Amino acid sequence: MKTKQEILTALAHSGDDKLLLAGLLDKEQTCEQRGYLTHTKFLDLKQRALCTDAVRLAGATGHALFWGGYEDAERGIYLFYPDYMDAESAKLSAPLALLRARKRREDTLTHRDYLGSLMGLQIDRSVVGDILVHEEGADIIVLEDMAEFILMYFAKAGRKQLSLTREDLSDLKHAAVEEKRGTGSVASPRLDSVAALIFGLPRKDAQARIEKGLVFVNNTPCMKPEHQITEGDRLTVRGVGRARVEAFGGTSRKGRIFLEYVRNA
Repeated sequence: MKTKQEILTALAHSGDDKLLLAGLLDKEQTCEQRGYLTHTKFLDLKQRALCTDAVRLAGATGHALFWGGYEDAERGIYLFYPDYMDAESAKLSAPLALLRARKRREDTLTHRDYLGSLMGLQIDRSVVGDILVHEEGADIIVLEDMAEFILMYFAKAGRKQLSLTREDLSDLKHAAVEEKRGTGSVASPRLDSVAALIFGLPRKDAQARIEKGLVFVNNTPCMKPEHQITEGDRLTVRGVGRARVEAFGGTSRKGRIFLEYVRNA
């Protein structure tokens, strides 16, 4: 178990990192000392990975949980729960609200439309979780203390009229994700080679994105182009898409390795 200062020294590489981790560790300490549920704001994939490392170093994994309102949420909050709670009761007590934005049938709205209009309300991205776009509109997960404000003022997206209601999280409509299966071959199962193939990127572009921290393997940023990918690994390239490596097969006459993957279209 590391002290707060030791964790900050080991993990914080910028002022933003330091603020994020200091706040996280303060929430953990408050839960430990006062015996009630505490939480962070919403985290993106990079912040999540950083906080996960901090939770591990703090020895707090036994009473910490990343939760975004549903399994496999990309954005979520870190919950710290006291001894009298377990992970499931912590999820049920999480201060999250589900808002359903309904559009007119003839209107077409994208994730960017909803997010852009929300940010136009001058609220911070950290109070908004995943936005799941579906045929009726979008399901938006937000922090509880922002729900009433958004219900009152979020009336349009992309200049299209919306009707907002509050729903139970158990009624969440998952986004209809179209998956595209593909096959190909790589010289080796290196991250840069696999990402370039799956997402149709030049290899140098894939390498640059990896080195900038824009590529995630199993929700953890990976900045090593030579990292070896294995079957079942999930890849995310920020701003491009997500994919899952299904299987590695045999080799071609030239020694290239065949692979199968599923990409979110």
